[in-house]
Amino acid sequence: MQTEYDFFEYLDRVAANTWPAESNTMIDQWLIRASNGITKRANSVFAIGSYPRDDNWLSHVEQFYHSHGLPAIFHVSSASPDQLDSLLQDQGYELDTPCYMMTADSQQVASHAEERIKKQYPSALDLELEITQSVTKEWLDAFLFLEQYPEERRSFYQGLSDRMPSPKAFITLKDHGQIVALGTAIVEREWAGFVNVIVHAEHRGKGYGYAILHAMTAWSITQGATQQYLQVIANNVPAVTLYEKLGYQMKYGYHYRVKYDLADLVSS
Repeated sequence: MQTEYDFFEYLDRVAANTWPAESNTMIDQWLIRASNGITKRANSVFAIGSYPRDDNWLSHVEQFYHSHGLPAIFHVSSASPDQLDSLLQDQGYELDTPCYMMTADSQQVASHAEERIKKQYPSALDLELEITQSVTKEWLDAFLFLEQYPEERRSFYQGLSDRMPSPKAFITLKDHGQIVALGTAIVEREWAGFVNVIVHAEHRGKGYGYAILHAMTAWSITQGATQQYLQVIANNVPAVTLYEKLGYQMKYGYHYRVKYDLADLVSS
């Protein structure tokens, strides 16, 4: 019988597959990720499962990141080994970016989103939907613009999109030719993971968040997904509220522990 810990570990590993780093190395079960400092998720130790057998694992981790010119960062979740969080705290690692893992039933999300759009935001039904199996220049241009990311991040997100496992979909919604919302959906077994979900700042409050999540959910259902998850920063109240209205529930939390020597090189 699957325990709660087993579920946390399984879902954490599925979610990690949606954000593959540029460079990886292993210490037993732990995955050490580096991507030139862009996003903590792609530049941290995925510390899931038991501790490494080598008692000097912390020194090895810190040497690895030092060699890459990066601070040592750990992804710590409910599937991390006991006492890891307090051990890192004692070693001077500061807590950073608390996040939620939220899950939902796919059919329930599709139903809730459709109902809200029809009743409250009927104009969202007129949006043009585009789905591609690989990232396009138009999609990436819009993503960088909507997130207000510098051009220097293009190569990372291009590579990330290429490395993401299939089946995957890059989804856009347009209003009279202008991209107003987009996101990426990735399916692994019965789970769909949604990342890079964003609505144009000038078009918020129009139900486009419901519309993009409905489109992503509908596509994932065609790929066999029955469940779905999102990872969201805990203090992003508008996003958490929207997800809860669609039937998402917070299953567990995770955060990062960072040695801040070089932390200004790493984004959230």
